[in-house]
Amino acid sequence: MRTTLDLPDNLLRQAKITAVQRGTTLRELVSTALTRELNQPQPAEHPKKHARFPIFASTEPGALNVAEADPAVLDAEEDARRGFAR
Repeated sequence: MRTTLDLPDNLLRQAKITAVQRGTTLRELVSTALTRELNQPQPAEHPKKHARFPIFASTEPGALNVAEADPAVLDAEEDARRGFAR
C-alpha cells in the first residue's frame, strides 16, 4: 500500500542515512520501526481517581443548614470525625 508521510527534514535525512548504513531501504526501515512500535505492550492505564465528597452528619433530614456554612470547615470537621488526615 502506498501512502504519503510528512516528516521533518532532519528526521528523514537521518532515516535515509540509517537505512544506507544498515544496507536496507527506507521503506523497510520505516516498516520495521512501525512494526516494533505497534507490537510493544501498552502501558497499563492509571486507575481512575474518584472524587471524594464530604458526608455531613445530621440528626434529622433537613436539619443541617450548609447554605451559610464554610464548606472547607465542614469538610475538615468531617475528615477529623472520620479520622482522615489532611
